[in-house]
Amino acid sequence: MAYSPGFLVAIIVCACALSAQAARDLAEDRSIVARHEEWMAKYGRVYNDDAEKARRLEVFKANVAFIESVNSGTDKFWLEANQFADISEEEFKATYTGYKAPVSGNKGKPTGFKYANVSLDVLPTSVDWRTKGAVTPIKDQGQCGCCWAFSTVGSVEGIVKLSTGKLISLSEQELVDCDVDGMDQGCEGGLMDNAFEFIIDNGGLTTEGNYPYTGTDGSCNSNKESKSAASITGYEDVPANDEASLQKAVAAQPVSIALDGGDNLFRFYKGGILSGDCGTELDHGIVAVGYGVAGDGTKYWVMKNSWGTTWGEKGFIRMKRDIADEQGLCGLAMQPSYPTA
Repeated sequence: MAYSPGFLVAIIVCACALSAQAARDLAEDRSIVARHEEWMAKYGRVYNDDAEKARRLEVFKANVAFIESVNSGTDKFWLEANQFADISEEEFKATYTGYKAPVSGNKGKPTGFKYANVSLDVLPTSVDWRTKGAVTPIKDQGQCGCCWAFSTVGSVEGIVKLSTGKLISLSEQELVDCDVDGMDQGCEGGLMDNAFEFIIDNGGLTTEGNYPYTGTDGSCNSNKESKSAASITGYEDVPANDEASLQKAVAAQPVSIALDGGDNLFRFYKGGILSGDCGTELDHGIVAVGYGVAGDGTKYWVMKNSWGTTWGEKGFIRMKRDIADEQGLCGLAMQPSYPTA
């Protein structure tokens, strides 16, 4: 069969286009492999075998694609392929979060809200408890789902500083090991309000130095537990889905926050003021340590996390404040609470 010159030219052009696309695909594959190798070296990641490495590469590739798609937009924040870039969203939630939302009928006793009558007009434009010496350095919960303990301790450290003048780094491990008779179950998750109740009943918490963090579930060491260094008298819940009330509370003290920390926007956050379509499936506990207004007028919260200093802005995150959704960005206004001195 004879082919026309035009047909042959078309075949050649098509083949060339396919070859060019194949070359681009190969270059992209080589690039992502190289980036994965660099990432592994940076974070000291070692895999058991080539099969696991290949699986992790595919997860890394998908996460990098998400990160780059977000960073190519016009948002006022940016993401990075951080230490969590080679695990899936499901794996991440199961390992690095740990907040248990209270189930119906087990929400604890209702509390008051002592800041209810505070006028928003008298609140300062910005508050940063870090500059006031009420925030300990960033900690790292590691691969233990006990964010609830870090959130609890962070707000307790704040109120202790405000009531006594002393900033004391308190023990999350004491909560992990000893607060195990109810919903709080160490690395398997817990709830900040329940932890406040434990601290009250226990007569306080000991120091981190006396009962250091191990990142694993352990047996309660009663000798260490008995050496209480700080105590609280009670706790209160901020009215749900009310960022104005949350501002009143944060203006007075650091506040424990539950939010959707498993959301990829939050997980890969690196800097700027986080905004966008974030989930509201509460699974992570952090601490609100301030709020402010950016130069362009964007209002934001300052939050302390427990994923180490390499995450976010040296362990902290700024999140857009007063958004249209009454639940707050990532659900941050849904279940805030704080201890009382």
